[in-house]
Amino acid sequence: AAAVTVDILDILRENAQSNDIAIMAGLPYAPDKDRPRNSLFVIPPDGEPIRYDKLHLFPPFEEPEHFTPGQRPVLATLNLSGIQVAIGPMICYDIRFPELARRYSWSGCQLLVVSALWPLSRQDNFITLVRARAMENQCFVAATNACGVSQGVELAGSSIVVAPSGQILCQADKRKEELLVTKIVLEQIPSARSFFNSSWPRGAWNYPVQEKICSLSTLKRLVSLRKRAGQRLVFTNGCFDILHPGHVSYLRKARNLGDFLVVGLNSDSSVRAIKGPSRPINSQEHRATVLAALAFVDFVVLFDEETPQKLIEELEPDILVKGADWEINQIVGADFVLSRGGEVVRIPFEEDISTTKIISTIKNKNQKD
Repeated sequence: AAAVTVDILDILRENAQSNDIAIMAGLPYAPDKDRPRNSLFVIPPDGEPIRYDKLHLFPPFEEPEHFTPGQRPVLATLNLSGIQVAIGPMICYDIRFPELARRYSWSGCQLLVVSALWPLSRQDNFITLVRARAMENQCFVAATNACGVSQGVELAGSSIVVAPSGQILCQADKRKEELLVTKIVLEQIPSARSFFNSSWPRGAWNYPVQEKICSLSTLKRLVSLRKRAGQRLVFTNGCFDILHPGHVSYLRKARNLGDFLVVGLNSDSSVRAIKGPSRPINSQEHRATVLAALAFVDFVVLFDEETPQKLIEELEPDILVKGADWEINQIVGADFVLSRGGEVVRIPFEEDISTTKIISTIKNKNQKD
């Protein structure tokens, strides 16, 4: 698959260069020793292809079982006939996630491009969502959708280009292939955005911190609402006395295992009981605030006990996470989570760094000074 993708990209690159056009192509991308990605390549007329890997894999088609999800949005900036155009790629199911389109918009995106395979039975949904993404972000959206029949399912076709106002500039027939040509006036974007002013972040509510730090009773209520909506709770715990890159990488990986991440944080008294009277370096309030400022941490809850066993039993996580230096029979709460059909995941630390090492380095430098 990798070799075929490279061959196709070479042909498309030559086509883009010889015709001075940009081409968008949906192709599988399969790195060595890894599952393939569902990718959309943006091929400029004057440079290397830019690859976006689909972020939201579609569970009903078992995509998560066969593909690796992307890690981040990829904004592509192209020089088209002397004009810089910022393009935000999306693939099929991605169009249901307004936060992805909004992230592109915040980054200055002018044109969202969508490669899709929506069925005829959801044609109205497809068109509605494309128009919504355009109006929410005051940008153009060009969405191509397959037509014909695939595995016995009739597809919706109806490829469409929409203006920032939501106006449909052109739309293909649902039953046959068509070449659509339309004019996009980029000057409409700043005009629309200055009027509605909703295409970039406004106000502190976009960056919640203190509301992420909850008492156990409040957290149980919030967790129950999310679980009722079908979300899977990931739980981990620690002192997090001096937050460092190892912690950040670990917590990001933990969050990616489920739908929301709760961090159980040892209180000051709990840290002293475990590590001695010289710790913690930072107070529980400061440690909780720093953790809550991380985008991939959804909630922080303090506990006074030496272990999080009680907290785990109260919250009933679907996935319990600890560092790979812990054997599974040493992980507090593992038996409880496994007995309920949950998972226990051990994540290795990528960075050769620890709070103890940081403290030691500071002490050594102070002694030398």
